[in-house]
Amino acid sequence: MIRKYIALLRMKYIEMLAYRLATIVWMTGAIVQPLITMAVWMNIDPSQSDAFLFYFMAVIFVERMTSAWDVWELDREIREGEFSNYILRPLHPIHWAIAENVVYKALFAAILAPIWAIAALFVPALRFDVTGGQALLFLAAVLLGAALRFLLSYICGLLGFWITKVIAVYGVLEVVSLFLSGRIAPLSMLPPLLQQWSIFLPFRYMIGFPIDIVTGSANGHDMLQGFAIASIWVAVFMIALQWIWKAGLKKNQAVGG
Repeated sequence: MIRKYIALLRMKYIEMLAYRLATIVWMTGAIVQPLITMAVWMNIDPSQSDAFLFYFMAVIFVERMTSAWDVWELDREIREGEFSNYILRPLHPIHWAIAENVVYKALFAAILAPIWAIAALFVPALRFDVTGGQALLFLAAVLLGAALRFLLSYICGLLGFWITKVIAVYGVLEVVSLFLSGRIAPLSMLPPLLQQWSIFLPFRYMIGFPIDIVTGSANGHDMLQGFAIASIWVAVFMIALQWIWKAGLKKNQAVGG
């Protein structure tokens, strides 16, 4: 399996280089919304400009490290019949998607990390003030967030076996996530009821939770609770993915026959 993954990673890296212009455009486009949102909040409350600057720069990093786009690819591949080619291969199609995710995120991290380091030399607000343990917990939370977004995206994509346009379904979830994940504003600024809801829903742990760790907003209890709930959602999504995959194969075979 390790050799297969090395081959997949190499292939996806070459594929990304072949479409490097599209990759650069996608990367650039992804940071526009957080920057606009940051500018709005800094204009509303100038006294918190430094805090907003760090927060939304962290949003850009975490959002890219946890991003998932498989629902769009699966929607097209299943509808056009291209996904059948992946089903016939000896390796589960999800491994191709995982390899693509790893390559993209490694490339983005390699680009963003040096930019942040250089910017922090001139902008004090971007400087980290975290312990080694806090940094490790942040990275662990980012991995959990990436797993949650990937699994949710893949599950929604597999609904293409039954639904013609699964992107519409996923679009609704994206709107909810925009608010409850912390992309539109820090979760502490949400109304109390939405803050309570966000604790038990998976969206918070996709972006907002890792940022709370690195900014020091999450205490020991918050982190313990957050990792526990996020892990439960990962397990739920994995079970749902297996069930939908098996049911989808039966549906696909029935249509093909």
